[in-house]
Amino acid sequence: MLNPLQLFKYNYDSSDDVAREIALDVNKFISERNVTRDVVEEIELCITELVNNAYEHAYEFADGFPIEVACYLKNNTEFVMSVSDYGKAMDRNEFEAAISADFVEPKLDDPDTWTTSGRGFIIIVRLANTLNYTSCDDKNTFEFHKKM
Repeated sequence: MLNPLQLFKYNYDSSDDVAREIALDVNKFISERNVTRDVVEEIELCITELVNNAYEHAYEFADGFPIEVACYLKNNTEFVMSVSDYGKAMDRNEFEAAISADFVEPKLDDPDTWTTSGRGFIIIVRLANTLNYTSCDDKNTFEFHKKM
């Protein structure tokens, strides 16, 4: 069982700037645990992508809905974090397609490559060691693991 001082767990309200607030809070938590700056930055990017996805897709840009964030260091070798919402669930097939998609390099002469939709999961999959998704009892949770 984790000591409460080893666990970061907070609830936030959805908004267009909540991802930054959460990233700053988690950054402080993990920085106090001697995590390297490179890993902290990668974790921040994953957090930002997951929280922005909750705001944009689960809550369709609506403010004031719950986003739950929890994280901890497992055996001082792995960072584990979950981001949960109670909005629109992601279809399992859509999730599988998103995490297996290829990154499309934007090209100036091809507007079809300019879209940013779907890139968040590609980024997370490349930075995290594991990304899981569950949806149960109206709660959608993304959990990622990052080895130190």
